[in-house]
Parts: sequence; C-alpha cells; structure tokens
Amino acid sequence: MPDGDALKNLEDLLNKDQALRATFIKDPVATMQKHGITLSPDHAAKVKSQIADMQLSKLSTLPERPGIVIEIRISIRF
Repeated sequence: MPDGDALKNLEDLLNKDQALRATFIKDPVATMQKHGITLSPDHAAKVKSQIADMQLSKLSTLPERPGIVIEIRISIRF
C-alpha cells in the first residue's frame, strides 16, 4: 500500500501545478514513482487504465471558450 503522506503531497501538488497535472495524465505511474510512491504491478495497471478511461488527455485539445472554465481536482485513494 502506498505511503499516505506521499499520496497526499502528490495530490496537493497535482491540484496546484498544471504542468505536473498534465504529466500525471500522460503517465500517472511514472509521476507517482518520481514522487516516491511505489505501486505493485496490479495497482500500476489499474491506475493507468482508470486515467485512460477518463480520457482526460482530450481536455488539452479542446478550444478555449470564454466564460467556461474546466477544473479538474485529483484525489488518489487506494
């Protein structure tokens, strides 16, 4: 099970740092590992699958619309 403090720290960073959030969406497992969170192969596969299923990467290709703000909050739970 990943360390709760490391997860909370990463969660806080992801919700403050747009560039880190984009990196996380592209490769969540590598981002987690870089921040000291080690996942079992099973957990890693599930995390990758869940992020891919959400299709968040498509948000970066949407045109900006005046008056519309897309806000993503990331919460990591095991």
